[in-house]
Amino acid sequence: MVARLIDVAPVRVSLGSLLLAASINFPACYSSPTEPRVCTAIAVDALVVTVVDAATGQRICDAMVRAVDGGFSAELRPFPGQECTYSGPTERAGTYEVRVSKAGYEPASQAGIRVTADECHVIPVRVTIQLRRTGS
Repeated sequence: MVARLIDVAPVRVSLGSLLLAASINFPACYSSPTEPRVCTAIAVDALVVTVVDAATGQRICDAMVRAVDGGFSAELRPFPGQECTYSGPTERAGTYEVRVSKAGYEPASQAGIRVTADECHVIPVRVTIQLRRTGS
């Protein structure tokens, strides 16, 4: 292999040296098909749901948000750090229907929300549900 020199004034660095330094400094960026994937210990929620008023676009807090997948059903909980956003279920792939209700609004739902998973965690899906005021 012929090393090519890159002129970075006033230092001359070979391409081979750069590649070697990158592989030493950033080992997490390298993956090998023969080495097992290292998974994080965090728990990931399948759905992140934002509820908004259909007329104004304003977020709606204190709604009842439920995820249903066949015989499975779970109430979603407030999502930390995002006002009026709900999340759950934790680490469960599936095809969900999200049902939302709130006093003063017509119930709404969205079906066919597919959540998949890789070797480590579910891949979260963000959903926005619009609620219409009752009698509008």
